[in-house]
Amino acid sequence: MIYPFINGCPADERSYLLDFNGGLVDPMGRLSSWQGCNCCQWMGIRCDYHSGYVISLDLKDRFAERYDEHNKSLSGAIHPSLFNLQNLQHLDLGYNYFNATSISPHLAAFGEWIKDLRSLEYLAMNRVNLSMANDQWSNGLSSLSNLREIHLSFCGLSAWFQNVSSLVSLDLSWCGLNGSNFMPRSSLRNLDLSGNLFGGNLSFIPYQSSSIANLNLAFNSLEGKTPLFFVNFTELKNLDLSHNFLAGDIPPFFVNLTELQNLDLAMNTLTGDIPPFGSVFGEVLLLSFINLSRNKLTGNIPHSIGCLPLLRSLNLEYNQLSGKIPDALLNSPRLEKLLLDYNNLTGSLSLSSMDNLTQLRQLSLSKNSFTVSISSTWIPTFAHLESLRLSSRNIEGDFPAFLSTQYSLVDLDLSDNKIVGKFPNWLWDLPALNMLSLSNNQLEGSLSSVISREFIMVDLKRNKLQGSIPSFKRSMYFFDVSENNFSGSLPATTYAQNFLLSRNNLSGEIPPSFCTNTSQFEILDLSKNNIRGTIPANLGRCNGMTFLNLAENDLQGEIPEQLGNLIGLQTLNLYGNNLQGTIPSSIINCTGLEVFDVGSNQIEGNIPVFIGELRNLRILGLASNKFEGTVPAFLLQLYSLQILDLSHNYLSGSIPKDLGKLYAMVDESCIQELEFAEVASSSNSFGDFGFTIWDQVTLWVKGRESPYEKIFKAFRFMDLSNNNLSGNIPSEVGLLKNLNALNFSANKLNGSIPESVGNLVKLESLDLSGNKLSGKIPSELVNLTFLAVLNVSDNMLSGLIPQGKQFATFEASSFAGNPDLHGPPLENRTLNPGFGGKGSEGNQEELHKIETEQEGEEMKRWWAVAVGLSYGVGFATVIAVLGFQIRWRNEYFSFLNSLMPHLFGQPS
Repeated sequence: MIYPFINGCPADERSYLLDFNGGLVDPMGRLSSWQGCNCCQWMGIRCDYHSGYVISLDLKDRFAERYDEHNKSLSGAIHPSLFNLQNLQHLDLGYNYFNATSISPHLAAFGEWIKDLRSLEYLAMNRVNLSMANDQWSNGLSSLSNLREIHLSFCGLSAWFQNVSSLVSLDLSWCGLNGSNFMPRSSLRNLDLSGNLFGGNLSFIPYQSSSIANLNLAFNSLEGKTPLFFVNFTELKNLDLSHNFLAGDIPPFFVNLTELQNLDLAMNTLTGDIPPFGSVFGEVLLLSFINLSRNKLTGNIPHSIGCLPLLRSLNLEYNQLSGKIPDALLNSPRLEKLLLDYNNLTGSLSLSSMDNLTQLRQLSLSKNSFTVSISSTWIPTFAHLESLRLSSRNIEGDFPAFLSTQYSLVDLDLSDNKIVGKFPNWLWDLPALNMLSLSNNQLEGSLSSVISREFIMVDLKRNKLQGSIPSFKRSMYFFDVSENNFSGSLPATTYAQNFLLSRNNLSGEIPPSFCTNTSQFEILDLSKNNIRGTIPANLGRCNGMTFLNLAENDLQGEIPEQLGNLIGLQTLNLYGNNLQGTIPSSIINCTGLEVFDVGSNQIEGNIPVFIGELRNLRILGLASNKFEGTVPAFLLQLYSLQILDLSHNYLSGSIPKDLGKLYAMVDESCIQELEFAEVASSSNSFGDFGFTIWDQVTLWVKGRESPYEKIFKAFRFMDLSNNNLSGNIPSEVGLLKNLNALNFSANKLNGSIPESVGNLVKLESLDLSGNKLSGKIPSELVNLTFLAVLNVSDNMLSGLIPQGKQFATFEASSFAGNPDLHGPPLENRTLNPGFGGKGSEGNQEELHKIETEQEGEEMKRWWAVAVGLSYGVGFATVIAVLGFQIRWRNEYFSFLNSLMPHLFGQPS
């Protein structure tokens, strides 16, 4: 702008600015206009109309403010010449990259220099790293009598500004501050301390601060009840206490807050009912924004809320509210946003009852207990709907036709309903729609062959859709059509970053064009189809891939070495194909791998040593292949391992003894840590829209092969069955106290069942069948109260089967094939009620008596038969009979030993 009454800014001020510019790094040439004599025409400079003095310097990076990208921002050192601009009233250097390193030579004096800007009224340095600042900041700013606004968000400050008496607005959000020594002045109107470390109650906000109009304390650690001193804040317009730990009922402090417009108490632990209009909101007729979401509120939604004349937004989602939606709320003429999902609301609702909500833009009623009906002929009065979420609402019938007129619709969620009929391909033509979830319905028909619009998310899984997979002309972040009836080949190109096509009838090969510039996957799930051919080496070019599932197809050939280039890979599932060769050594590069399953293939060789270096592995599936050698001890280095499946191979040798190193199977705290990690890493979201990808694995659990599609972090499983393992079961197995299932069946294990197995108190399934185990079944196993499946059949076990608790539920098949094993359920003889209970001496005596009597009677019968038969068929019969029971053999030789003195005249 050219000022008609001046010739330009003073020469000294121009030189100050040029010197300041000399210390900056300007990658985008933003200050290229800083040349010539008249600095009032330079970018970011504003001068006084008459004098020409520089009164405003605004170099705020608005692009970085919006997108948080600083690679194009100004950086470098802030030279002290800037502070010679003594007429400067407005200074904004926010969202640039003046980090601590680059400005540290001058930062210590920054607070001292700034006091020279005596005309300064507005100071903003948001996101400029000032973590090295000291008390000079407070001293310097306190001398600026005209300073009215300070904006230092995300600056990492540790200093306060309690002495700046002229302040009207103070923004110190996300700076890591605590509440000590804070004393806002009475003139303060706007205070933002959100995203800091304030804890305890709100005592650091003095009750005298009654002039505050806008107060933001969100994202702190405030706790206890909401203090009643807010009753004094009679000028309060906007109050945000969300994302804290406030508890108790919502107090009646709103009654005198006649200026209150926006109230946000979301993400706390508030309980009790929402108080009625009269006792809480009183004459608060200006209230237009209410957010009480994600608390623990109960009871009904008060009718009075719908009577607020200016109500525009009501968010009560994720509480425990019950009852019906008040009629008054459905007739609130200014209401734009109504979010009630994830509660226990009941009754029925026809969308036609919302015809008075002419301004409605967002409606979310998902996950409640009421039903929603939509007339096929209904035409709504609102025409600017942006978000509609009616998941799990038992909507029946055809797809709602009224949506074809909602040209502002951005996201639509009608998942988990009973919608039938053909898929409405006109959805692709809604100009604003970019998030669509219609999963778990009964939609039929095919999709358009080409989707030319850009979408963020399309979720159509679990329907009855058929035809071919569409091709995309624009980018799509998430596309899921799993569990439908799609057929044909995969599209040669796709712009979807997360591409999920599991459980369809797709055939053909994986296109070699995948993972080119047009298809850079993060998630690729093609499992449970009929895809053949080899795994393309090009998949190794998807550098950002984290999840690759090709399980249960007809893939052949070897696992490509190039998959080792996927260093960010967390899940690699190749289960159930016809892959051959060995596991490529390049997989060692995938250090973040958590799930590795190549089970049910034809992979051979020893288990590779490098697997022991994949320390993040939670699931290792190598079952049903041709692996040889021993069970390697280096697998015990996998401290996070929760599922180990080496079954149905040709492994030999003994079971390693140092099982206690498998910490995730041993220590309870490991489960808690992993469960926390699951919350953080198992899902992605776009605003309130989200999706979850679960790891999948097929296991032999409780006597049958079952697919586990939701592998919870607390599940623990070890399967070494159907190999050639020998030796004893190590007693260290009793250290694995978190195991839910253990299978050592169909091997050549001998010795006894360790008593320490009784320590596995979480065990639900135990299979030791088909070995050469001997001795008694340890009575400690009776204490495994979660045990639902037990199989010790086809061994050489002996003695009486333990009785009581879970053992009373097992059938004879659990113990069959052990000739020396007896007692219920193998025999009809029963025990006294409560037999086998801990500490029952009488029952223990009875057990010993039964065992002695049963063995004695059997001994007598078979001895008589053997002696009689020995005269007719010879001594071989006796040997055969005695070979049938070890105890009888012992009794026989003991009997012979007692006859020796009489037969040979030896002294007894």
